[in-house]
Amino acid sequence: MMTLTLDRKKFLSEYWQQKPLLIKAGFANFNDLIEAEILAGLAQEAEVDSRVIENRAGTWQVSHGPFASYDQFGDSDWTLLVQSVNEWMPEIHALLEPFRFLPDWRLDDVMISFAVPGGSVGPHLDQYDVFIIQGEGQRHWQVGERVKQANEFRPHADLKQLQDPFVPVIDAVLEAGDILYIPAGCPHHGVALEASLNYSVGFRAANTAELTSQVADMLLAAEAPNYPRYRDPQAADYGAGYQVSAEQLAQLRSFLFESLQQTDLDNLLLQVMSQSKRPLPQPDFALTWADVAACIDDDMLLCRTAGARLLIDPPQQQLYASGDCYELTNSSREFAVALAEQWLERPLRDYAVALQHQQNQQLICHLLNDGVFHLVSEADDDSEDA
Repeated sequence: MMTLTLDRKKFLSEYWQQKPLLIKAGFANFNDLIEAEILAGLAQEAEVDSRVIENRAGTWQVSHGPFASYDQFGDSDWTLLVQSVNEWMPEIHALLEPFRFLPDWRLDDVMISFAVPGGSVGPHLDQYDVFIIQGEGQRHWQVGERVKQANEFRPHADLKQLQDPFVPVIDAVLEAGDILYIPAGCPHHGVALEASLNYSVGFRAANTAELTSQVADMLLAAEAPNYPRYRDPQAADYGAGYQVSAEQLAQLRSFLFESLQQTDLDNLLLQVMSQSKRPLPQPDFALTWADVAACIDDDMLLCRTAGARLLIDPPQQQLYASGDCYELTNSSREFAVALAEQWLERPLRDYAVALQHQQNQQLICHLLNDGVFHLVSEADDDSEDA
């Protein structure tokens, strides 16, 4: 596991969501987790979200993958960006573990970019916090303080940039292992000085409309809902049919607010927070406890599926994963906490004692069948590392 060189308490009190920070040698002796050729090959797959951004004499162009070839882009002034590489490659998924001093449910993905000399996406703002880790090569970065109202424009339909220049508070060339933290709303601009790789660990936050929509989806998906229906306020005369009265608006507003207060909003929020960004891959067939039990002494590794989120509520009475809720008891709580803490693969036999309890057996079967965890042969895993 990589060690992040960072004073966490100072970072959380002085920088997190407040101001940018350059962490020199944040990952000491950093070695790239992927080769540029492998990243380019990944962007040739239809299921992978990728794009190439070019700047030719001030004209910006965006091309979306999959890419059959890169010859047409030349040797300068373009950048390949590939989203959610952590969901495709376990070694990239492992890169997220050093950042787990921040909430798991805020983690979005790891985007990896490869840029040739002059490659850039232009000066812009992001609406999420990001740690940018420099891999091979060098990139020159400028980062400004947060701006409240920035003038933005679109030089291309798929690209938003800043209209006005900004004053950098960080102006530096990043080398392998350096980390740049950029809070949401801080303008920044990076230009590759040579062929280079960057790993962007993003922490996305839903806006009010997105969160409300997600909660509403959970309400609609609930089985046999018994929600109250709106009723008009009592009145002797409602007036013209087209005229909405202040009393009607007040009644509707109260109906909505009171209905939400009567729902188990904490439960709904935890379901939303535990949802993965994309549907998790499902096993080929439903596993029974007998299937799982046979794997305990068979050199099998229990792996957390990349993109899966496991959360435990404040009183530690429920485990949430992929929008589902699992009741915890005294006998299953410790096991659930261990599963939530696990990030990298672990021998299934490590849980042999815990899996003697029926509730834990049921829980692991549910999580495996829902794709939250999966099993791989330890021998297969060793061969991949060879």
